[in-house]
Amino acid sequence: MAESSKSSLEHVTTDSTTVEQFLAGIPVPVEPAAIERELAALWKPASEQAGAGGSAAVARVCLANLLVIGDTSNNAWHADTLQKISARFPCRILWAQLGPGSADTTLTADVTALCHLPSPGNPQVCSELITLHTGRGGADNVPGAVLPLLEPDLPAVLWWAMATNAETALFDALCELADRVIVHAEPLASPALRTLRAVPSLRLCLREHAADKATVMVWHTMSHWRELTAQFFDPPQLRAALRGIETVTVRYATPTGEPTAALPAALYAGWLAGQLQWKPVACKPAPDGVRAAFTNAASHNVNVELLAQAADNLAPGRLTTVDITAETASGRTSFHLSRVVGERTEIQKTLCLSEECTLLKSLPLAERDEATLLGAAIESQSASRVFPRAAKTALWLLGETT
Repeated sequence: MAESSKSSLEHVTTDSTTVEQFLAGIPVPVEPAAIERELAALWKPASEQAGAGGSAAVARVCLANLLVIGDTSNNAWHADTLQKISARFPCRILWAQLGPGSADTTLTADVTALCHLPSPGNPQVCSELITLHTGRGGADNVPGAVLPLLEPDLPAVLWWAMATNAETALFDALCELADRVIVHAEPLASPALRTLRAVPSLRLCLREHAADKATVMVWHTMSHWRELTAQFFDPPQLRAALRGIETVTVRYATPTGEPTAALPAALYAGWLAGQLQWKPVACKPAPDGVRAAFTNAASHNVNVELLAQAADNLAPGRLTTVDITAETASGRTSFHLSRVVGERTEIQKTLCLSEECTLLKSLPLAERDEATLLGAAIESQSASRVFPRAAKTALWLLGETT
């Protein structure tokens, strides 16, 4: 049988210049069907070249598969985040960039290494970045291209960075390949992430193929608030207070005090209600927020308020205070969390037994960037089991149905 003609990209020339480009993070074009072979061909001289003359060698490290699906309009944001996440969490990154062309079904690929020097004298630690390029018309080809490139016996994490109303068939297909899913379509600084515009993100997380796998990034920005709340009830003498909770008031920042960025507050209240198995009863919007009623496991009423608070020094949606009151055998008990902004930002944790209040803890609250939070989301194995209940209740609090 005659041999077919070969594409100019079917085999990458692994000369020193190409290897240097590869190690420097410069994309090397390859044929999609030959990605594994070309990576092997690049890594061999890369290791030898890096180790020559007694210099530190290159170590390719892979702790997971990270699938990234994004619109080409956000390439710069995604590239910066992936560079940072690879330093924290070395992995094989499979990044599918979908262009706007609905008729474009062509699939092209390039590969590169993302290398970081942990400390002088140690080997460079490198992740692999495999980038697939196609138009919206080629979206159906992405799962088939990704599947053979997944490193076996390692978790697969999907970062869905597309607009949440786009390519849901692709989302479903990739969720079937993933162990964990993070829905995050806009930079973390965007106020829209904390408004009703983010409701489709919650809905996407609750789709059949994403259930018990998916979270939104905003969820991971609030971990300190959940952890400090849970710590209130660690002492055996305070655990009974969980059954006696009567009111929960969550305040959040908005520029004018109008209730325009309630998503984090709704997720916090949804988490608490889900963990304590409260049943929704009634929910009513108000000029300053939302007021809702639940019943607990003993059929006692629990009143929940999500209230906007004018704060021009905080990003919209940031939680400012949480107040929980409970009736216990020893009397009325109050639990307070408060964001304090000064020379440093911190959360203060205060417990009030009857009329006596004690400051239990002050926790510094540093802003975490996308890469740090994405790393936390990748490493988190319990969030996706807790999140669906919180998301369903949050949608109800926001006046949406699941």
